[in-house]
Parts: sequence; C-alpha cells; structure tokens
Amino acid sequence: MKILNLDDHPLFSSGLKASLLSSEHKFDVVVMEDAHCALSYLNQNHDVDLIVLDIAMPNMDGISFMRALLNRDIYVPVAIMSASENIQQLKQAFELGALGFLPKSLLPEELVNALLTIYQGNTFIPPKLKAALNNMTKFAEENTQTVLSNRQLEILTMVQQGHSNQNIANVLFISETTVKSHLQSIFKIIGAKNRVDCVQKSVELKILSTG
Repeated sequence: MKILNLDDHPLFSSGLKASLLSSEHKFDVVVMEDAHCALSYLNQNHDVDLIVLDIAMPNMDGISFMRALLNRDIYVPVAIMSASENIQQLKQAFELGALGFLPKSLLPEELVNALLTIYQGNTFIPPKLKAALNNMTKFAEENTQTVLSNRQLEILTMVQQGHSNQNIANVLFISETTVKSHLQSIFKIIGAKNRVDCVQKSVELKILSTG
C-alpha cells in the first residue's frame, strides 16, 4: 500500500514512516510537509492508495486540502490524523469524503489495522468518537446537494443503473478502490446500509430521479 503522509511536523512523520515500514505488511510511505507540493505530487503520481492527512496545517489546512483534491478531480481515499478531536472539523472532513479519523495517540499495531480497514473501503472511527458524531448523518441529509461531489453523484447514478464497482471504475478511469471509497462516503452521507438502500434513499431525497 502506497501512502502519502501530509503533516507539517517532520518528527511525527518520521516516526509514522518508521512504524509502518517495520510492520509485517508492505507499506510504501511518502512524507510531505507542504500541501501545495503534495497536490503537485498527486497530479503527477497516480499510484497513491491512501492519503494520511493532518487536519491542522499552516497555509492550507486539511479541510481546504480535501476541497483542493475534489476541485482537481483527485480521488484518493483520505484518512485524517490529528491530535485534536474537533467534532466540527471531523464532520466537515467526513462530508468531503474522508474515510477515517486516526488519533495520533494510536499504538503502531492499532494504526496499521486502521489503515488496512480504510484501504479496504471501510470507515474507521474510534469508538469514543462515534457517539459525538451520531448527528452527522442527519446534518448531511439536510444538506445533501452541497455535500455530494459531482463525481459522487456520477457514481451514484451509475449504481442506480446497475453497474458494478469494476464497471464504474473502467468507465470513469479510476481504481475500484476509489469507487469503493466514494460509495462508503455516499452511504455515510445519505445514511444508507447498502447499494439498494442507497438508491432508494437517494430517490426519496430527490437526488436521483425515478426515470
């Protein structure tokens, strides 16, 4: 798994990289401190599987960085890593498609398991934060049209048409992992349990038409 770690604290990034490289799993870790350099790198390198993003950075914070990714049509799964547990920021990050929150207090083994969970297209949120984020779905449903990106709406339409994840990936020239990442984000935003439930609720919310 190739990971891009964007964090303006080089000492922490070095420790993160050392922990992952010492794991029994195969990790390739690219460390960057500047958000603009990271955007340039992602524009030129399309083999990054996951971005581990610090939410509090100078010049461009994590939320702005995620918006910049969407504006550039860069769809790589994102995990927020932070020492802060600002609920409002986390809600914003998940609304923009983040698949997980990784506290910087995680033990190395816990971090590896969390990254593997996210890489497989699932969401990772520490249990103690789930209660605080329970109202996220209600908030998102009330603002769905602004929460879903154009690419997510495109994928949602193709799901309604019966396309498989692999077919969607082939048509949109993205990886199947990226498709799964978007679907998990869509499920979270709409409050759906699966693909069928997602389409039904999208029609009820008038995101999709029945025609």
